[in-house]
Amino acid sequence: MSPEAKRLKVSGIVAFVAGCACVVAGIVLAVLGIDITDLFVVLASAFAILVGARGARVANVPSGAPKLMGPSAGATVVAGALCAGDVTFADGQIAPVVVGVIAFVLALLVTIATAAVKKSVERV
Repeated sequence: MSPEAKRLKVSGIVAFVAGCACVVAGIVLAVLGIDITDLFVVLASAFAILVGARGARVANVPSGAPKLMGPSAGATVVAGALCAGDVTFADGQIAPVVVGVIAFVLALLVTIATAAVKKSVERV
């Protein structure tokens, strides 16, 4: 396994596990006080889970990285938009913003690792 594929595998697994933790945090935030930002947190975390799971699977067969690049970039953009929604509607709350930013960064890491694997596959 190439170093790029290993980074994709690790970042995918980390995004999946931390995304699950962020979903739980979003649900806890929703139970404490239902707000639109809690929905944004759960959705952004779900996108991080999906991107992480797909990234970890694609790392096993790096030739599939070009097919993952589009959905991964799209999910990262959506997670970023949801994170921006958290910042906009947080109304002084810091927890939803922090959890949303974590979900966005996780999706971004998987997208960057996917781009590196795609570049190494195309180079060969």
